[in-house]
Amino acid sequence: MEAVFTSVRKVIRIGERSIGITIPKEWLPVIGVGVGSSVEVTLGPGYLLVKPLSTIHPKITQTIKIKHEDPETLSRLMIASYIEGFDTITIDEVKDTARIAFQRISARLPGAIAMEGPSFRIKISVDEFNTDLNEVIGAMRTTLSMMFDMIIDYFTTGDKKKLEEIIRLDDDLDRLHFLGMRTIKRTAFRDPSQAINSSIVIKSLEHIGDTLDRASTTLLKIGFDALQTSEKCRTIFKDIFSMVSSYVSKAINSLMSLNLSLTMKTLISREELSKDILNNISPCLDIPGVLAIAHEAIVAVYEAAEIAEVATNRTLLTVGKPETIVPKIETPSEPSE
Repeated sequence: MEAVFTSVRKVIRIGERSIGITIPKEWLPVIGVGVGSSVEVTLGPGYLLVKPLSTIHPKITQTIKIKHEDPETLSRLMIASYIEGFDTITIDEVKDTARIAFQRISARLPGAIAMEGPSFRIKISVDEFNTDLNEVIGAMRTTLSMMFDMIIDYFTTGDKKKLEEIIRLDDDLDRLHFLGMRTIKRTAFRDPSQAINSSIVIKSLEHIGDTLDRASTTLLKIGFDALQTSEKCRTIFKDIFSMVSSYVSKAINSLMSLNLSLTMKTLISREELSKDILNNISPCLDIPGVLAIAHEAIVAVYEAAEIAEVATNRTLLTVGKPETIVPKIETPSEPSE
């Protein structure tokens, strides 16, 4: 989490026609500016945002100490600390417990390195300021496309290695999700509105991956033999996940292209697609796990619709003409003597 320094300052007059505020001198090296540096000043609804134009972004190191005797809970605390932007995570617990907890998640936390010493520490080496969220989203999209292709192929081949690979790829998706959310936490000050939209998209993509992970786990449990008896049901499931894959792709395309027509078509077709999924599985209800798998497909549809909603918000800025109206505040006249 970024350190936040607060100071109450007075607005002062500078010359005849200008006003200004001062900032503490010790803040200058923190943001990489000095006397004569240029800054960008933005007027927002109820606030002023001042950002340095310097390409140098000094990083404020943040540390946190966590403790829990349960390795699974400790793993979750480590993930939360990573996402919140802490640079050093000290585990105030016996080292064996800390090692077990970290080993469970280390592959899903980019830049996380275990440091041995008097206490078990995790250092995070990630340059969030140079991490492109669009590249993160693009990588997540590619991973999801691979996962959809594999589950669709499974209904033809019955190759369980496809399902096992989907579960592994979900870990890759988690890694991108954690990196994206950490980057947003660190850089949200640049554009708060854009940060909110990006977090919704990244979370939705990760949730879609979770649906494919859970569907694959269910399919592994019931086995291909349960589907092999009905070629019709295999075709139905293949068609369902093909439709969901296409819907997810359209939602992401609407976001990337800012195509309002595509966005509206995607949102409008959400309900119809969900109903089609439920109607199509009716001949296969005697197969174990059918409803669970159909549920995951529908959840993926609704998560993709969240991405289309974000696309609507972004498209608004291209079709509309935002204006900032600065209210005129009357200054009370000086009392006459």
